[in-house]
Amino acid sequence: MKLIKTRKDYHLAMAEIEAYLAKGFDNLTVEEEDILENISKRVSEYEKIHFPMPVKHDLTTILEAYMKENNLTKQRLASYLGVGNSTLSEILNKKRPLTFDFAKKLHSKINLDGNLIMEFA
Repeated sequence: MKLIKTRKDYHLAMAEIEAYLAKGFDNLTVEEEDILENISKRVSEYEKIHFPMPVKHDLTTILEAYMKENNLTKQRLASYLGVGNSTLSEILNKKRPLTFDFAKKLHSKINLDGNLIMEFA
Protein backbone atom coordinates (compact mmCIF):
# COMPACT_ATOMS: atom_id res chain seq x y z
CA MET A 1 0.00 0.00 0.00
CA LYS A 2 1.76 3.12 -1.28
CA LEU A 3 1.15 6.19 0.88
CA ILE A 4 -0.06 9.40 -0.69
CA LYS A 5 2.49 12.03 0.26
CA THR A 6 2.09 14.83 -2.28
CA ARG A 7 -0.69 16.60 -4.14
CA LYS A 8 0.55 14.90 -7.29
CA ASP A 9 0.13 11.48 -5.63
CA TYR A 10 -3.32 12.58 -4.47
CA HIS A 11 -4.43 13.66 -7.93
CA LEU A 12 -3.09 10.47 -9.50
CA ALA A 13 -5.00 8.41 -6.94
CA MET A 14 -8.18 10.40 -7.59
CA ALA A 15 -7.78 9.83 -11.35
CA GLU A 16 -7.41 6.11 -10.71
CA ILE A 17 -10.56 6.12 -8.57
CA GLU A 18 -12.46 7.96 -11.29
CA ALA A 19 -11.36 5.37 -13.86
CA TYR A 20 -12.80 2.58 -11.72
CA LEU A 21 -15.99 4.52 -11.09
CA ALA A 22 -16.40 5.20 -14.80
CA LYS A 23 -16.21 1.48 -15.39
CA GLY A 24 -19.14 1.02 -13.02
CA PHE A 25 -19.35 -0.99 -9.80
CA ASP A 26 -21.17 -3.85 -11.48
CA ASN A 27 -18.36 -4.24 -14.01
CA LEU A 28 -15.46 -4.40 -11.53
CA THR A 29 -13.67 -7.63 -10.79
CA VAL A 30 -13.08 -8.65 -7.18
CA GLU A 31 -9.44 -7.61 -7.57
CA GLU A 32 -10.46 -4.18 -8.92
CA GLU A 33 -12.89 -3.73 -6.03
CA ASP A 34 -10.07 -4.45 -3.58
CA ILE A 35 -7.77 -1.98 -5.36
CA LEU A 36 -10.50 0.68 -5.35
CA GLU A 37 -11.11 0.17 -1.64
CA ASN A 38 -7.37 0.39 -0.92
CA ILE A 39 -6.94 3.59 -2.94
CA SER A 40 -10.03 5.11 -1.33
CA LYS A 41 -8.63 4.45 2.15
CA ARG A 42 -5.32 6.10 1.23
CA VAL A 43 -7.12 9.12 -0.25
CA SER A 44 -9.28 9.41 2.85
CA GLU A 45 -6.22 9.44 5.11
CA TYR A 46 -4.55 12.10 2.97
CA GLU A 47 -7.71 14.22 2.98
CA LYS A 48 -8.03 14.01 6.78
CA ILE A 49 -4.60 15.61 7.08
CA HIS A 50 -4.56 18.04 4.16
CA PHE A 51 -8.25 18.89 3.69
CA PRO A 52 -9.73 18.72 7.18
CA MET A 53 -13.42 19.48 7.39
CA PRO A 54 -14.47 22.11 9.90
CA VAL A 55 -15.89 20.54 13.01
CA LYS A 56 -18.35 23.28 13.83
CA HIS A 57 -20.86 24.64 11.35
CA ASP A 58 -19.77 28.23 11.40
CA LEU A 59 -19.41 30.39 8.28
CA THR A 60 -16.09 31.81 9.47
CA THR A 61 -14.62 28.35 10.07
CA ILE A 62 -15.85 27.04 6.73
CA LEU A 63 -14.51 30.02 4.78
CA GLU A 64 -11.17 29.91 6.62
CA ALA A 65 -10.88 26.21 5.71
CA TYR A 66 -11.74 27.08 2.09
CA MET A 67 -9.07 29.81 2.07
CA LYS A 68 -6.48 27.45 3.51
CA GLU A 69 -7.37 24.66 1.07
CA ASN A 70 -7.16 27.04 -1.89
CA ASN A 71 -4.23 29.08 -0.59
CA LEU A 72 -6.25 32.31 -0.57
CA THR A 73 -5.97 35.43 1.54
CA LYS A 74 -9.08 37.22 2.77
CA GLN A 75 -8.42 39.89 0.15
CA ARG A 76 -8.24 37.34 -2.67
CA LEU A 77 -11.39 35.59 -1.44
CA ALA A 78 -13.22 38.92 -1.26
CA SER A 79 -12.15 39.70 -4.81
CA TYR A 80 -13.19 36.24 -6.01
CA LEU A 81 -16.60 36.63 -4.39
CA GLY A 82 -16.97 40.15 -5.76
CA VAL A 83 -17.29 41.88 -2.40
CA GLY A 84 -15.17 44.44 -0.61
CA ASN A 85 -12.52 43.41 1.90
CA SER A 86 -14.34 45.23 4.69
CA THR A 87 -17.64 43.55 3.79
CA LEU A 88 -16.06 40.10 3.96
CA SER A 89 -14.31 40.91 7.25
CA GLU A 90 -17.51 42.24 8.80
CA ILE A 91 -19.46 39.14 7.75
CA LEU A 92 -16.73 36.83 9.04
CA ASN A 93 -16.62 38.73 12.35
CA LYS A 94 -20.44 38.63 12.60
CA LYS A 95 -20.65 42.43 12.55
CA ARG A 96 -22.72 42.39 9.36
CA PRO A 97 -25.60 40.05 8.60
CA LEU A 98 -25.38 37.58 5.75
CA THR A 99 -27.16 39.09 2.74
CA PHE A 100 -29.04 37.16 0.10
CA ASP A 101 -26.62 38.43 -2.56
CA PHE A 102 -23.60 37.23 -0.56
CA ALA A 103 -25.29 33.87 0.09
CA LYS A 104 -25.85 33.44 -3.66
CA LYS A 105 -22.15 34.15 -4.28
CA LEU A 106 -21.13 31.57 -1.67
CA HIS A 107 -23.36 29.02 -3.36
CA SER A 108 -22.35 29.76 -6.97
CA LYS A 109 -18.67 30.57 -6.55
CA ILE A 110 -17.50 28.12 -3.87
CA ASN A 111 -20.33 25.58 -4.06
CA LEU A 112 -21.52 25.89 -0.47
CA ASP A 113 -24.78 24.05 0.00
CA GLY A 114 -27.76 26.38 0.11
CA ASN A 115 -29.22 24.63 3.17
CA LEU A 116 -25.96 25.11 5.03
CA ILE A 117 -25.86 28.79 4.07
CA MET A 118 -29.41 29.23 5.36
CA GLU A 119 -28.26 28.00 8.78
CA PHE A 120 -26.03 31.10 8.97
CA ALA A 121 -28.70 33.59 7.89
